[in-house]
Amino acid sequence: MYTQTQDINVIPSGVRPVIYLSQYDNQTQALRFLLYKEDTAFQIPSGAAVLINGLKPDNTGFSYAATATSGNSATFSVTQQMTAVAGDVECELRVRTESQIIGTLNFILRVEPAPLHDDSVLSETDIPLIEQAVDIAANLAEYIQQTIDAASAASASATNAANSATAAETAAAGAASAEQTLLDLYDSIEQAKADANTAASAANAAAASLSGITATANTLTPEASATASYDATNKRFTFGIPRGANGASGVTTPLLGFFTMWVDTNGDLYVAAAEDMSDFFSYDSETGNLYYLTEDGN
Repeated sequence: MYTQTQDINVIPSGVRPVIYLSQYDNQTQALRFLLYKEDTAFQIPSGAAVLINGLKPDNTGFSYAATATSGNSATFSVTQQMTAVAGDVECELRVRTESQIIGTLNFILRVEPAPLHDDSVLSETDIPLIEQAVDIAANLAEYIQQTIDAASAASASATNAANSATAAETAAAGAASAEQTLLDLYDSIEQAKADANTAASAANAAAASLSGITATANTLTPEASATASYDATNKRFTFGIPRGANGASGVTTPLLGFFTMWVDTNGDLYVAAAEDMSDFFSYDSETGNLYYLTEDGN
């Protein structure tokens, strides 16, 4: 498929461009119009429909939408109805939006008559050659269209591949960042484990140093000072603890006579009297208690 390009103005000037086509042309070429408003490119509004309207010499008409629009460009495929009748076809472009219709300068599609019409009677000797030519042209058109479709598909695949590559690159960067974060966390955990092992070793060493320690206490005289010593070889503490001082050496009281009570160094209690005091004291040998008897015998 080949393309004819024609500048056309949305402001009529009276000079109509002429575009030449061959009778019976159908989907073998395209018409590309560049729209201008005087000397400035006319930008086709977004969402606008661009139509080519035509009146053929037999007073029948056609209207087709552009197959592609971009900026100030509109492209149309040449159809069978555009070239069905030889002669000058009066045409214009219309740009239609929701709120307005913009017409362009009229132009002429000059359809050159085909030397051989579709309804012509062909000699038998020429028919196979013409049919073969028609088949070749049809096959060529189909091949061209397939090539265009394949190129479009390849372009779309390339775009998708580029997008996938960008997404993969972004995902890889995110994965690398996440991996570094996990490595940092792992290092922190390993350091914490090492610190815990060190603390545990220190505690075990301290516990081991206390294992097997014994202590011995010796009683010292009341006047001596307390002592403490440690034998590292045998892991033994030795403490010296002074005994409490003795109390007063006795109590003397006039009660039916004199008697004296005292405690010796062994902690034993004694009573001494100038006369027999057995009627006044009672001793329980099982408990070691000494009782004083009052007048009522208790």
